[in-house]
Amino acid sequence: MGIRRPSRNLLLSLLTALLVAGCSDTTAPSRPPADLNILSLLPTAPPLLANSVSFQACQGQGAEGRLFFQGTGGGGEEFARVTLDGESLAAKPDGTAFMPGECVTITMSVPDPAQLLVQLEPTGLRFNPARPARLRLDYGEAQGVDANVESRIAIWRQEQPGDPFVQIGSAVFKDLKEVEASLLGFSRYALAY
Repeated sequence: MGIRRPSRNLLLSLLTALLVAGCSDTTAPSRPPADLNILSLLPTAPPLLANSVSFQACQGQGAEGRLFFQGTGGGGEEFARVTLDGESLAAKPDGTAFMPGECVTITMSVPDPAQLLVQLEPTGLRFNPARPARLRLDYGEAQGVDANVESRIAIWRQEQPGDPFVQIGSAVFKDLKEVEASLLGFSRYALAY
């Protein structure tokens, strides 16, 4: 019997458990924007099919939004994905709880199509720590990613433009060239080191 690799879902579950167990922004690495190396796309990378996507997420139902690179005849490889399950929604930006069946429009946008940075709105939306939203960013079209960079990349959160970036717990899947993180709220997220 051979050794089995842990599945992505198992790794994300462990990552979520670590986040909920006590990691806080006060203990996570933080950097001013000028000191953070946000990954940028190769000059030869295909453009994005669209710079934003909006979708409905409802309490009690799963939801997903994706952004794609252009491909031959339409959509190409995936650039970014945000996923919520039926129990992810916890509180609106004003702090009120979601009632069963209540919905919110979520928008994922790319402020600068040359960078691996996404804005998730509405800012301030909060998620159930036991069932957080998940963000996946693909770095297969990023420039300058060697083994050294790949071992240091993570997803970093920025509350408002100009604020410091705070590193969040991330799982790097080198064979897939993607990084995933569990989110407890929405703001700006960059793939960086």
